[in-house]
Amino acid sequence: MKWLMALAALVAAASITVAVVVVVRERDPVPDEIRACLDEAGLSLARSSEALGVARVDATGGTLKPVRRWDWGRTAGVLLQAPERDYAVLALWNADTPSLARGDVGRRVYSAPSKFPAVAIQVPRSDRLVACAERQG
Repeated sequence: MKWLMALAALVAAASITVAVVVVVRERDPVPDEIRACLDEAGLSLARSSEALGVARVDATGGTLKPVRRWDWGRTAGVLLQAPERDYAVLALWNADTPSLARGDVGRRVYSAPSKFPAVAIQVPRSDRLVACAERQG
């Protein structure tokens, strides 16, 4: 009977250890830290195409292009700009979302910003989005 109780305690301890490892490994603090930085800078997240309205013509025309990229491990980010550089869009993605590593990234972000951990736009363009992304490096 003692060995059965010891086995049950061992199984319980192993289960707790596995749960803690899974939670810690899957935790991705980058989007939360960037969101906090965006809030501090007074920039809100774009959750719909309407929120990215200023980028509509450039996104649908294929001229909203990546100008900078970051890789923080589980999460990556891309800074998008139009040829006039009068606004900037920061978008984050990870393995659970569509990739923004190549292709028509501007159209993909504009079409479904809610699919990504964070999408923010800054009009007029300044370096606040870049500062938030750089803070993670």
